Amino acid sequence: MNTLLRQARAGFTLLEVLVSTAIMVIIVLTVVTIASDTLRVYDRAVADLSTQSEARGALDAMENDFSTAMLRADGRCWMEIVVPGSTDVSGVPAAVGNLQTVDHPIVMLFGAPPDRPRWTPGTGRTALRGDVCAIAYRIGQRSPFDAPGDMIQQVYGVYRTIIDSENTFVDALPLILNSNIDAPKSPWDYWSGSRRFANYSKLPTPDYETRALIDSNIASMTPCWTMDENNFIASNVVAMNLVFWSSSSLSATSTAPALKDPCARMPQTLRPVVLVASGDDKSALAASKGGYLAMFKFADGATDIASAPLRYAPNGAPPVPNPLPTGSGLKVQPYDYYSSRLRVYADRMYPDNLPLKPTATTWLPYLPYSLKAVEVSITVLTPEGSKELRGLQMLTNNQKVPEADFKRIVYMHGRNYTRYIRVLSNGG
Repeated sequence: MNTLLRQARAGFTLLEVLVSTAIMVIIVLTVVTIASDTLRVYDRAVADLSTQSEARGALDAMENDFSTAMLRADGRCWMEIVVPGSTDVSGVPAAVGNLQTVDHPIVMLFGAPPDRPRWTPGTGRTALRGDVCAIAYRIGQRSPFDAPGDMIQQVYGVYRTIIDSENTFVDALPLILNSNIDAPKSPWDYWSGSRRFANYSKLPTPDYETRALIDSNIASMTPCWTMDENNFIASNVVAMNLVFWSSSSLSATSTAPALKDPCARMPQTLRPVVLVASGDDKSALAASKGGYLAMFKFADGATDIASAPLRYAPNGAPPVPNPLPTGSGLKVQPYDYYSSRLRVYADRMYPDNLPLKPTATTWLPYLPYSLKAVEVSITVLTPEGSKELRGLQMLTNNQKVPEADFKRIVYMHGRNYTRYIRVLSNGG
């Protein structure tokens, strides 16, 4: 009997089974949580590495170009920013897909980047003369799997276009150098036309080619050269913002009253010139951004001129200031913001469509700034965000998706990268 009782009692009680089960569940949940967190951290690290790689490609190229940018102190425009959809100049492309116009400006400048073309195309190549090249940046869409212009599987990205030094010398530089106050020219006058350039990817043999550089038709099956596949340098970039850090080009101690700086700011003091959406209240923007507002006042008539946050601009065409027409007052009061176009000279900037030549009844304002640095900020989507965006585009069979979905994807999967680039060549 005792033996049977001992055999019946051999085993686990219900309480022991429950306790061991609870312990096992806790251990399994802990292992699963650790594995899930590890995979999440791994996915985040992979996403960050991917976005960093894309951002580095674009920012390195822009650093090379802006640091060697040519800004001659000769009264001519050597750099220009044009916003898609701008009406200040003709032939400007519209906004790309879901991107806001302020997030993908067209950048045009002259520089001597280290990766510039150095040999003529073709088999009997010779060394290219000169080092100054016309350079352009813009954001567009490309399809890595389908024909150009196909709306399926398109991704956003940065295009960087370099015109070889010899064609820059033949076409672009004469256009700028022949400019004067009566017939002002800017880089847009060059990039908006059909030009000759060296196409090193042309099959079967690299050769020179003539094609439109910037075409207003962004969905063309034969894209312009700035949107050619060979110029694509960074993928999944959904925003590119530029801030131009400048110092005043006026003297705080000048004996000429019209050129005296009422603020007496130090010459090395930097102020930003930024791009804003068209139609924004610039006064409200200035108040919300710490008073970054360029106030242009009379040299002797404004009561608050001593507290003006920025130096005023001399009226009239540089370098000789003309007096204001009697009783005319201030015709235009510009800001350190632009919404459609910015023309950059060595010692001044013209925001939007301000005229370059004075008249008898207008006051000619401009920003008396000398460009010293460019702060570039780009937003790159992670592979997961890019995949979701492409899926939505395929569902609609269109380049655009609902605006709310696009903003959600950028907010959740966008990574921001910024680089401060000094413009070493501008001593104006």
